[in-house]
Amino acid sequence: MIINSVHGSSREAPQESSLFYHQDEVVPFVLDEELYEDLEQAIKYSRFTTPQETDIQELISVSHQAKTPPTAGSGRFPNIGQTCYMNSSLQSLLTLENFVKDFQRQKQVWCSAFDAQLIRKFMRIRDARTSTDSYNKMRLLQSFKGEISVKAPEFRGCEQNDAHEFLTSILNQIWTLSPLLQDIAAYMGTGYTCPVESNLVFRVENIRTCKSCGTQSRRQEVLTNLSLDLVPGGCVGDMIQEYHKETMLEYKCECGGRTSCQRSYFKTLPKVLILHLKRFCFTSSYKLRKVQDSIKLERDLVVSSKEDEACYSLVSVVSHLGNCGEAGHYICDGVHPDDHPDEPSDHWLTFNDAEISGTTGGSVCEQRKQTAYILFYKKQSGECLVLEGSTPESFH
Repeated sequence: MIINSVHGSSREAPQESSLFYHQDEVVPFVLDEELYEDLEQAIKYSRFTTPQETDIQELISVSHQAKTPPTAGSGRFPNIGQTCYMNSSLQSLLTLENFVKDFQRQKQVWCSAFDAQLIRKFMRIRDARTSTDSYNKMRLLQSFKGEISVKAPEFRGCEQNDAHEFLTSILNQIWTLSPLLQDIAAYMGTGYTCPVESNLVFRVENIRTCKSCGTQSRRQEVLTNLSLDLVPGGCVGDMIQEYHKETMLEYKCECGGRTSCQRSYFKTLPKVLILHLKRFCFTSSYKLRKVQDSIKLERDLVVSSKEDEACYSLVSVVSHLGNCGEAGHYICDGVHPDDHPDEPSDHWLTFNDAEISGTTGGSVCEQRKQTAYILFYKKQSGECLVLEGSTPESFH
C-alpha cells in the first residue's frame, strides 16, 4: 500500500480509475518531472503492487527527456535570483554528515509519504551536490525554494531574504512532519526519529524570580538554534555567558511585587549547536542596520547544561558580506568532507554560490570576525577537556 500518497491520506490502494488514465489509455500530456520521481519512489518503498504500476513506470520513462545542460563544478550551487541566503544555508546543513545520514537511513519511511516533499527535495539537492549538471541544480533549488514558500510565503519572490530566517523555516518545517512520518513508520513496523530533533534540538529553561517574595516560575523552550547578542571584542563564549546573565523584568507577582529577574540556562545540549549572532537591528526610524562589531570566533567551545558538559568544534559559518542591513551577500565556510576528526587537516571550503575555494578553519576565524552570522558547532565524542583560552559555560 502507498500511505499518504497522491491519492490522499487513504491507506487503501487506488481504484481502477486513475489520475493518469482514461479508458485504459495514457493521458497525452506530460506532468512535472519531480512528480514522477515522487511516484517512482513511493512505488519503490511502499508495500503494494497494482496492475497500474507498470504503466506508471512507462509514463515516467517517457517523461525523462535527454538534456545537454551547461556544466557547473562539483559542490557549487548556482544563484537563481538573489538566493545566496538559501545556498549558504543548504551548504551548512549538508556539512553536517550525521544529520544527512539520519535522513538516508530512514529513506523508506519518508519516501512512502507523498507529503514529505521537503525532505525529498532536500535529499535530491544533497545527491546532486557534486554533480556538474547546473541545469538540474537550478531546477532542484527552485523546487526546494517553492516547497518552503508554501508554508513560508515570504520566500516566494526574488527578493533578498535573511539566511537565519530561512534556515529556521527549513528546520521547523521538517520537524513538523514528524507525527505523520512516525505514524507511517509504525504502520510499516519500524520507527522514525526526526533528524532535526535528534541532532539540532535542545531545551532552554527560563527561571523568573520575584524580587519581593522570591517566588519562582519555570518555563522551558524547545529550540533548534540560539540567538545571541554581540559582545564587541568578545568571543563566542562571552556571548553565551551574557545570555546566561540575570535580566530584570517588569512583572506583577501575586504578592504585589512588580519587579522580577530572569535567568536562562541550557537544560539539554544538542549534537550540533547552531548559534545565530544578532548582526541586524532597527534604528529609531525603523530602518534595518547592520552591526559590524568584531568578535573572536572560537574553534572549540565548552558548553555546560544542567545535565552534562560537552566540547564543541566549529564546522561551518554562514557570513553576511556588506555594510547595509537591507542588502548584502551570504557565503558559507565549511569543513571539507574529507577532513576526518581523528586526523584533522584543517581543510575547509568557502562556498560562494557557484564558486568554491579552499581555505582553513584558522583563516575563517580570522577573516569572518565582522561578518559571521550563523555558527555551527559539532559536539565531540569522548572526554571534554578545557582547551587553552576556552572558558566552560557554567549553568550555576
